[in-house]
Amino acid sequence: MDKLSQRKTEKELQKALAIAYVTSFCLENGLSLKKLETQRFILSCNECAFAQPSNIKPDGLTNDAETMPKVTLIIRYENGKLEVKETEYTQIFLKNE
Repeated sequence: MDKLSQRKTEKELQKALAIAYVTSFCLENGLSLKKLETQRFILSCNECAFAQPSNIKPDGLTNDAETMPKVTLIIRYENGKLEVKETEYTQIFLKNE
């Protein structure tokens, strides 16, 4: 397996583990796992996040802010524990209908 394939597989595993961890949180809070699974997964230092991609087509730097994905759910690792946090976009993009 080449390095690029290995990184892709690692990221898929990390996303799958994160989804498994937040499953009960989503069920308890009326959030859609199906919607969450389609979102971008971002891993950085002591936290990871799910983000809703923008449907706005980039136009150089003129609309850069509008094209940024909206973070919907954050998993943070602090003091030896994992903590799930909602954002202002959680209910907008993940609410079960």
